[in-house]
Amino acid sequence: MSRVRVTLATALVGMAALTACSSSGDGPNSDSGAPDGGKPVSSPAPKPITKELAQTDLTQALLGDGETLPGWSLHGDKSVTKGEYCNNTEDDSSPKGWVRGGDASYEYNGSTIHMADVHICLFDTAEHAHDAYVAWKGTEKSKEQSPKPPVGNESTLVINPGASEDNVNGFSRSGKANIRVKLDGVTGADPAGARAMLSATLKRLQQLQDGKPATVTAPDEQATARK
Repeated sequence: MSRVRVTLATALVGMAALTACSSSGDGPNSDSGAPDGGKPVSSPAPKPITKELAQTDLTQALLGDGETLPGWSLHGDKSVTKGEYCNNTEDDSSPKGWVRGGDASYEYNGSTIHMADVHICLFDTAEHAHDAYVAWKGTEKSKEQSPKPPVGNESTLVINPGASEDNVNGFSRSGKANIRVKLDGVTGADPAGARAMLSATLKRLQQLQDGKPATVTAPDEQATARK
């Protein structure tokens, strides 16, 4: 009888160990909001925007004074974006599936010689957001760079778009939300600032989607990217 009890106890301990290992949740996370099935990444990816966020959420997600890049401050008030500004510059109609948007402009050291802009555009589906993202970023493939690390499901930096100099435009899509950052001058076409603003804006949207206050800032994201 004693030998049976020992054998049974050993089996129970082994089962407990196996259960603990299988439920530890150490597997890699992936950002699965992309319509084309986002690939897993090495570090936990932020959740895509899947909710139909309210206009007040988009306004809160836009960076304010002290939250954007050093030297930049809000120029006027945060605004409600019309659908046409979420489309290619040559198309003055609202993209298919567009729901609402918000935007803000920024001046550099109190001067409007150099300006920056951020637009957030929300769509009814990830597919419609993807289509608008592709049209929004344009076709200057030779000027595109992939931000490192990436931002959301899809992200692109366009260095000196058109005939501009020392400008950079950043584009990101996360689930149903598209974000664009435009930095005019003073960046030296350095993509790091645009990437930090993209990432901070997206993370603020994600905080609001989770019912939390928007607290992430562009300097936070610059510091994180340097690590």
